[in-house]
Amino acid sequence: MSYNRAMHVTSSLLVALALTTTLGCKQREEAHAPATGQGSAAAHGAMEDHRPSPAQDAAAPGNPVQNEMRLLTSILQATVGGIGARDVRPIEHELHRLHAAKEATEAALHDGSYRLPKNPDQLAAFAALDEAFHKDLEALVEASHANDVPRAVDALGALLHQCEGCHATFRP
Repeated sequence: MSYNRAMHVTSSLLVALALTTTLGCKQREEAHAPATGQGSAAAHGAMEDHRPSPAQDAAAPGNPVQNEMRLLTSILQATVGGIGARDVRPIEHELHRLHAAKEATEAALHDGSYRLPKNPDQLAAFAALDEAFHKDLEALVEASHANDVPRAVDALGALLHQCEGCHATFRP
């Protein structure tokens, strides 16, 4: 394994560990909650019914970039949980929810209702990074669809690496 690949895998694993720790606390709380008499699959399905629709995600209060980032963070955390459970199939559905939020971000950037807080003169570069990121999300969708956990790990690592570059340039 090359040094760069080893560093990429190491940094991806550190981020995954941090996210898993956060998820683990929530899962322990849920595991100690009183039983409701429903099977875990039914309870999970009921929980999904209360999620916001893509239109609600896109229309959430605040600026559209922050709304998209919150949704993306939730999806990436769910991906880490799916990797730990060796079942990444639900991630495909979650990623499709992100599309409406991406459209809201693009519209706000295009009409000027949102302005980048850092390097606002580099809107074209931001748009190019965003487009490349969303294109690379397709690898995670494909891995999820096939429940290919090792491929999901690789896709997640590549995506997290892109996060850092964009944030360094555009996040205050």
